[in-house]
This record gives sequence, C-alpha cells and structure tokens, in this order.
Amino acid sequence: MSTVILSGAAVRRRSARFGTRAFGLVALAIATVGFITYMVRTVPVVAPRLPRAEAVAHWPAALNAALIVAGGAALVTLVVVRRGRAPISAAVSVAPTTGFHWPRAMGWQAVPRRLVLTGAAVSSLLAAGAALSGHGLWFVGLAALLPWTPLLVYEIVWKRERYGLFATFLAVAFIQTLHMGEHSMQVLQMLGTHGDLAHSHGVFGQLDFETVHFVADTLLWLALGAFLVLFRGANRWLWVAFAAASLHQIEHFYLFWMYLVDRGTYVAGGFTGIMGSGGVIGSPLGRPYLHFSYNMIVIVPMLVALWDQARSMDARSAIPVSICRQPSRTRSRSSWSL
Repeated sequence: MSTVILSGAAVRRRSARFGTRAFGLVALAIATVGFITYMVRTVPVVAPRLPRAEAVAHWPAALNAALIVAGGAALVTLVVVRRGRAPISAAVSVAPTTGFHWPRAMGWQAVPRRLVLTGAAVSSLLAAGAALSGHGLWFVGLAALLPWTPLLVYEIVWKRERYGLFATFLAVAFIQTLHMGEHSMQVLQMLGTHGDLAHSHGVFGQLDFETVHFVADTLLWLALGAFLVLFRGANRWLWVAFAAASLHQIEHFYLFWMYLVDRGTYVAGGFTGIMGSGGVIGSPLGRPYLHFSYNMIVIVPMLVALWDQARSMDARSAIPVSICRQPSRTRSRSSWSL
C-alpha cells in the first residue's frame, strides 16, 4: 500500500515538473524565434553573396553530406536497438523531488566552496585588468577562463571516479555551453557592427574559421552518438539533441568540403552553406543567425538530458541500499555510471 502511495506521489511530482518544463521550453522557443526574427529584419548580414546559379552548383556535395550524416545516425540507431533500450533508472520515480533543487551531480562537490569563491574573484580581477589594459576581447575571455581551468579539471576527474561516464557527458555539455556562448556573442556583435560579418567573430575570433568549426561540431556529433550507444538510448532528450546535431553536421560536412575543394567560391559567398541565406537551399537566416539557431536546438535538449540524469543520480543515492540491491545484470542495463 505504501509503495502505491509513494508511486502516486512521484507521478504527481513528475507531472508538475514536466508541466513547468514544457512552459519554460515553449517560452524559450518563443523568445529565441522572436529575437532571431528581430535580427533578420533589422540587422541583415553584410557579407558576400553568390549568384543563385553558383550557389546551387555544388548541390551533389550537399546531398553527399546529408547521406553521410544519415548513415551515421542510422548506424547509431541500429546499435542502440540491437543492444536493447534501457529505461532511465526507476529510482527517479521514488526519489524525494519536492520543490526545485539543483542536482548535486551538476554542482561543485570535490572543490571546496572557498576555492570556488576564490576562483570567481581571481577570474573577475584578471578579466577586469585585461579589459582596462586595452587588450582584445579574446585576451579578456582567456583571462576570465584561466583560473577556472584547474578547478574544473579536478572536479571532472573526481566526478569521473564517482559517476563514470556521466562526468564525460557533463564535460561535453560544458564545452558546448561555451560554444553556444561564442555564437551568442557573435550575434550580439552584429548589433554593434550593423550586420558586418567581417567584424563579428565572437570572443575568440582567431578560432573563427572553418576547420575549427568542423572539428568542434563533428566531435560533438560523434560524442552524442556515442552517449546514445553507451547509455542504451535511455534518455529521449539525448535523442533530440543528437537529431539536431545531425542536421547541423550536414552543414559542416558541406562547408568543410567547399572550404577545402573550392576556396574561391567559399570566400565569395559559399560559406553560407546549405540552409543559410543565399545557400544551396536557402532560408531567411544569414550564416550567424542560422548557426546560432542550430546550436540552440542542440544545447537545450542536451542540457535537459543532463539535468534529468543528474536528478536520477541524486535519487538513486537517496534510496536505501536494501532497495537498490538487484541482480547485477539488471543494474548494469539501467545504469549511466559506466
């Protein structure tokens, strides 16, 4: 009887949480669409543009890029299906989840609070000093990140020993958040430069070239596919993130191919890609707005997936050992701590 009551309470808590989440995601989507629409209408991208005949000339390469990504996505799906889907740990449904709380697995656990505060203070001082000294934006960003590096590395290593593969997932999500920050800064710079793409490169503008974009986004795509396989497709939000990353990856396969094979067309406007304004297919979105949107639809479900799994781990750690005891085969199939 008590089990039924507990399960019913858990269902009600989860329903309330998902209702709040749905509202938040819809609000974020509306805000993002509104912001991008405003930027497209009032700050058009100032950049070279190819004639339509030249823009579509490399459509076979775009098709090949789509086929490569589709093959990779199909392979990931096939491997997950063959391994067998594993439901997210049942511990989530019985965990005490009353009210909002930040998951412990996503917070600072190994690094003492005083060191976190010290790192924040040193980071702020270094960034302010770099800015007042007249250094470039990239130097200010580097100065702000430098004090955090040893703390973050130590924390991730500690989490790796305790949580297994989840720590790698957390690290990848953190890096992708920084990547999203770069795209956000670039879009904001478009306001100040009146859409001049040549002077809107984010914080670390020296890294704003096609090889870096290709390597970073390809590694993210591969990582999300690997997480789906290793986690047995247990988290539906991870599927959403992988699908969005796959769409983004088609663009980068095509763009990197053009960058290597036909640099002249690339520089003359081919860098808009497939779906960018003036691209092979085209859309109203210039390249910075398009890739901001791509990264947004990747990072949001990725962070939701991370959040759910972190709460799952909190829940499992709160259950008495006697409840957690189960056959080792069952436990390994539902665990994310690989």
